Amino acid sequence: MNPPPPKPSQVIDLTELMQKTPNVVSTGLRLSHDQSQNQEQFYSSLPGDVTGNIKRQRDELDIFIQTQGEELRRTLVENRERRYVKLLCAAEEIVGRKVRERDAELEKATRLHAELEARVAHLAEEARNWQLRAATREAEVSSLQAHLQQAIASRRDTAAKQSTFGDDDGDAEEAEDAESVYVDPERIELIGPSCRICRRKSATVMALPCRHLALCEGCDGGTLRACPICLAVTNPGVEILY
Repeated sequence: MNPPPPKPSQVIDLTELMQKTPNVVSTGLRLSHDQSQNQEQFYSSLPGDVTGNIKRQRDELDIFIQTQGEELRRTLVENRERRYVKLLCAAEEIVGRKVRERDAELEKATRLHAELEARVAHLAEEARNWQLRAATREAEVSSLQAHLQQAIASRRDTAAKQSTFGDDDGDAEEAEDAESVYVDPERIELIGPSCRICRRKSATVMALPCRHLALCEGCDGGTLRACPICLAVTNPGVEILY
């Protein structure tokens, strides 16, 4: 059985199509109503297989354009989001660095303030201790001066009483006159009690803490650190001026 003869191919004149086709370009986007009608009229004048191919290609082109538009829009959104993320990260890093610098400065200032407060408290405590020591020294000096005045007054009273008793013996008077004429160049007039070490100078330094008036200024500057009266270990004494 012989196959049916093939249909003769139809030849379409492009010039005729260009004359019949309105000057409209399909972009797959929204078209006006008149353009849609013109396209429908154009497609209706074409053979069925050509119209189907054109519609299929148009649909594929619309789908491609829509897909590319969505992909482009998605790419733009992603790029914008990445740019925003980078800006936020950079801003967070700058702010974090500033905050860390401020925290370090605050910690340093707090530590310095605490050190200054501790120093002030220490100096205040030292000042109170020195005030207490000064008050104690003043009280000791006042007490020592009172004792010294009493000792001097008692010694003067004793000397006055001894001077009232005369010696009738002529030899004693002559010896006393001879002694009064002789002047010892190394003799020192004593005022108050004599030094218990050298026995030549007046005791003007009071040993502490026993408060014995037993040393002169020269003997107190030596290596002796014990009171010659009570033998107690002493600190540097206090000089009494009178």
